[in-house]
Amino acid sequence: MYDQSPNASKPHGRHGEICKGVHIYDGDIDAYLRTFLSSQTPYTANINPEVAQMSSAFTAVTGKERESYTPLHKLLTALVAEFPAERRPSFYVNCRQPLPFPFKDFVHHNHASKPDLAVSWPGVALPVSSAGDKIDAPHCRMFSMAIEVKDVRTEDPFLTNANGSNRMSDHRANKLVQISVNARNLIFAHGLLAAFTLGIYGDVVRIVRYDHACAIASPPMNITTSEGVKALQEFFWRFVHPWEGGPGSVVGADPTVRHLTAEDKTWLQARLNAHRAQMLRLSPRVRLHEARRVKVWDEDRPEPRAYVLLSLLDANAQLFSRATMVWLAIEDNRLQACAHNKPECESPAAAGTQDPSEQQRPLVVRIIKEAWRQLARPSEKAYYDRMNATLTQPADRIGLPALVGGCDMGARDIKRWRVAMSGEAWAGDDDLLSMPLTKTSDPEGVPEADLPQPSIGPSNPLPVIDKGYIPNSVPVPMHQTHSWRLTGGAALQFKAKERSHMRMVVDTVGRPLDDFDSTKELVMAIYDAIRGHQTLMERCGILHRDVSSGNILIVEYQPDDRTELAPCNGILHDFDYSSMLREPPPADGSSTAPSDQPPLLFTGEDLEVGDEEAESVADLKERTGTYYFISVRLLHPEARDTLHDAHHDLESYIWVLIWIVLRHTAHDHASGTVACSELFICGQDRRAAGLKRCWSLDRDETPLVIKNNAPLTDLLKALHGALYDALILRERCKLTYATVLAAFKAAIDRDDWPTNDRALKFIPPKTTNVKSKRRPETVTVTFIEGQLPDPSSQQSEAPERKNKRTRGKYDEAIEEESESELNDDCSEGTSPTPGSRKRQRSAKKTRVAQESGSVGEGSSRQASRRSARGTAGSSKASGLGGAEGPRRSARLRGSQAKKA
Repeated sequence: MYDQSPNASKPHGRHGEICKGVHIYDGDIDAYLRTFLSSQTPYTANINPEVAQMSSAFTAVTGKERESYTPLHKLLTALVAEFPAERRPSFYVNCRQPLPFPFKDFVHHNHASKPDLAVSWPGVALPVSSAGDKIDAPHCRMFSMAIEVKDVRTEDPFLTNANGSNRMSDHRANKLVQISVNARNLIFAHGLLAAFTLGIYGDVVRIVRYDHACAIASPPMNITTSEGVKALQEFFWRFVHPWEGGPGSVVGADPTVRHLTAEDKTWLQARLNAHRAQMLRLSPRVRLHEARRVKVWDEDRPEPRAYVLLSLLDANAQLFSRATMVWLAIEDNRLQACAHNKPECESPAAAGTQDPSEQQRPLVVRIIKEAWRQLARPSEKAYYDRMNATLTQPADRIGLPALVGGCDMGARDIKRWRVAMSGEAWAGDDDLLSMPLTKTSDPEGVPEADLPQPSIGPSNPLPVIDKGYIPNSVPVPMHQTHSWRLTGGAALQFKAKERSHMRMVVDTVGRPLDDFDSTKELVMAIYDAIRGHQTLMERCGILHRDVSSGNILIVEYQPDDRTELAPCNGILHDFDYSSMLREPPPADGSSTAPSDQPPLLFTGEDLEVGDEEAESVADLKERTGTYYFISVRLLHPEARDTLHDAHHDLESYIWVLIWIVLRHTAHDHASGTVACSELFICGQDRRAAGLKRCWSLDRDETPLVIKNNAPLTDLLKALHGALYDALILRERCKLTYATVLAAFKAAIDRDDWPTNDRALKFIPPKTTNVKSKRRPETVTVTFIEGQLPDPSSQQSEAPERKNKRTRGKYDEAIEEESESELNDDCSEGTSPTPGSRKRQRSAKKTRVAQESGSVGEGSSRQASRRSARGTAGSSKASGLGGAEGPRRSARLRGSQAKKA
């Protein structure tokens, strides 16, 4: 939502990314409410004289924002006073109390939100903070919505500029980030499909709806007018009367997810205690308030299974992204009815009828992954289906996980919506037409063209509804977003930006590479992952294309059949960015080796597009990877036409090993803990490629020595030589599976490995930085997928986790705001970005020269300005230097990456 004309100045990089994901709805407030808040309970205006008087008398005091909190609290409370008690929300004056990120293991990597007012879940009465009652430690799980209040209309970040453009200033972008933080934390706290927030700017209100594709703001409403206060009341009415979900639910809540009830917690504690030894090994700490119960559907069965998600192992907490969450889970097997999610299993009486012997049944542990894939990419399940069809024996699956359940929830939601639109009955237990449709006085309803198209695949004709119903009163699918299409139209470029909700169950439980018990275990895990990669490429025709330290796991638990027949030490997972040949290679090996063929890129669906559009989709998907581990050739700006192939992934494995070694072993590198940041930088393609190339072409016979660890040192030496040959000879000496696997195997077979060399804790080097006075309130977090933080600009203090086994791998690194933004009272600076130290040294020399009289007044003033700019730039770059870095899904052109 900013001016994208060639001559327009763009907002600051990170703010610009957020601005690109926010749109203003092109319609009136009535259309906004009907489109985004479908309800099967009709709204009838009920503005009593008290509410009318309070709204007309409301006046925001300029410069005194907090004086508006109490009048707004009273107005909103009166506005919903006539709602049914079980649907009535309450309001809380939070007054900048911090609401931490909802998962404790990730709270230090994701900043807290600080809404001015907060809205309860329907039927829950919050303390009246205006009367002095405050919640001691409020958290996101208490609230269903957040409200930001500003004292004047000009603070509205969605305003159009005087020249008619929507280009957003840094100040306004800060306000947008502030309200976006609230939405992000609510989505992750409750597993919401969409979150609503309110922005009150003087006497103007905007509704903002967020999902994982983008955000859409409503037209402004003036709450001092009868029309504005009526629209606000209708919004709350619709919000607490969702189409799916009974009392206590809201629009945007996922009906397949809920927090644990008291009965759930009692059952779970008994189940875990009966298998205490196993759970202590997998997850020593389970926080029941963070756990959830979810439904999982398989494509071949209409009835779902129930799982309890115990511990969050990994989270990508970016908002406009895949938002991957990886959970440790067990199946809820209390009753057959409960497995089918029947209502009777929810009652305490039904839960109490469970046979005590059920607690002694073997505890089958699973990994459940939830992610929001872009529609331009195939479902990850397509790759598992190819593996299941090709790799039929357990021995074939070494280094690879197995999918045991799950589906594309978005695709399922589309089918369900189509059935509802046709007026037919749905086979599952969540039929959208289980309750009557809302009647309308307009028998023609909404034209077919206004209905959301469900995917970018072949579109079946939508049925024309001529039954006196409003077609779009049936809620549009929410497990697959439609926000971009509503704002941009049906063009392929907007369809490709939509996202579909995936929920899959995997049989193998692992822990991150940086949690190895010994360096030999680390090497064996990577070795098995390479073997799995080879199997995928040569037998399945699948190229992973995103080898990273987060996508390789050390195996912790496997089903008994796999442990006996094909034990492995590591697995390669996460196929969201993979590509696949349309057909697997012939089993007899008669065709050209797959590594000699560029893999065909396809979306898993036959796109109905022209040649130029198909080319744009291929361009979008051409190269992907986690930036720190991308091969030298793919990083280089001049390699525009290089197709990602198997030898590029093999090089990524080498960089993964070097990354882990530099961070978590006792090595002799002269730079010590800074070595990793010196070799691996982010976002500067040419420099990143140059640093890796220099390390690879160093003629030192032993570029890195691991103390008291000859096998690992010799392995690094062998891989260094293979990289040297590949970079010098290029096409004549590509990295091959045989070369890389032989080096690993030779190291593993040695008997002089150390026995007690667990992973060392990586502590980023402490640096000092002058706090910028240019933009002291700049928020340095973005939720857009693909942002590239610099590994050298990390928090200097990383709290040590008591439970290392359950820490996340941070697949797609999340930029976090600086310490000064996490705590308004803290003034600690952040690490400088690459180059900032040089600017600081230059500024110091200038000051010294000025004191000696060798620099004129004008020159010193210019140098000071340059130094200030450099310091300001460095203060904005405090990102999490996680073990994997951010996802990069883009064509690598020049020094800037296009966002996928």
